[in-house]
Amino acid sequence: MRNLSLTLFTLLFAVNGVAEPLFWQATKGQLNYYILGSVHVGDDSMFPLNKQIMDALQSSDGLIIETDVRKTQGITYPPATLLSKDVLTPKQQDELSGIANLLELNAPQLLNSPPWATALAVQMKQIEYLGYKAAYGVDAHLTYKATFQEIPVISLESLQFQIDLLTGQKESGKELLLSAIEEFDHSEEMTHCLIKTWKAGDIEKLNEFAQLTEMSEEFEKAFLTDRNLDWAQQLASPSWSKEKKGTYLMVVGSLHLVGENNVLALLKEGGFKVTQLSQSKPALCEFEY
Repeated sequence: MRNLSLTLFTLLFAVNGVAEPLFWQATKGQLNYYILGSVHVGDDSMFPLNKQIMDALQSSDGLIIETDVRKTQGITYPPATLLSKDVLTPKQQDELSGIANLLELNAPQLLNSPPWATALAVQMKQIEYLGYKAAYGVDAHLTYKATFQEIPVISLESLQFQIDLLTGQKESGKELLLSAIEEFDHSEEMTHCLIKTWKAGDIEKLNEFAQLTEMSEEFEKAFLTDRNLDWAQQLASPSWSKEKKGTYLMVVGSLHLVGENNVLALLKEGGFKVTQLSQSKPALCEFEY
């Protein structure tokens, strides 16, 4: 169950100087997409983004992101039916309490929260502990820039969809919580290397990370395969452009752009011409596991 907690953050929700993240162009007819692979956390060393990306945003008809987390009106959460203490063994509960003490979290509160909520709380606090913030995520940065420049922000999914996806996992997210506990000691090196990989646009290293990740077939289908298929269909027949034309910048988690049935491969199958615009460089780090 290696790295599943970190993988989720890469899916959903950085060497100084200008970063050179993975960046593609996909065209078909009068539709033109610039596609940027993102991590959803970072630090100020990730910016500024290179000029090619910022020029693509400025000249675009819209910024396409996974979800606009600012749209929280009407959001609901299901009632808690399983708590973390219900799905963890006594040993795992002790391990969680030790992690909570290190991160200065409330251990009893974590044990009495749903597994998915506990996993996210641990992950977010650990990310902060390592010096990264969600506010420095690439999608958050570009959303701010687009709003400031009055460029439309287009969501592929609603925030409610993502909440339902997360809370609807088997045993309220037990798999994610176990991964957060079991991989806690390795997550620091993994996170630092993932950020370096993003900065370098090292596609081979990113593919290596994707292959190292062990997740259940059910989890992979829900969080990767099904969403990739849906996004590719939306891009091919965009609701935001009935005439099927325009130029857009899209930023989504990098793991949606590598591996089997990734968004780029699906676009190619649908007749898009896909070209990598970035230059991959070695990240000069190793994933510890």
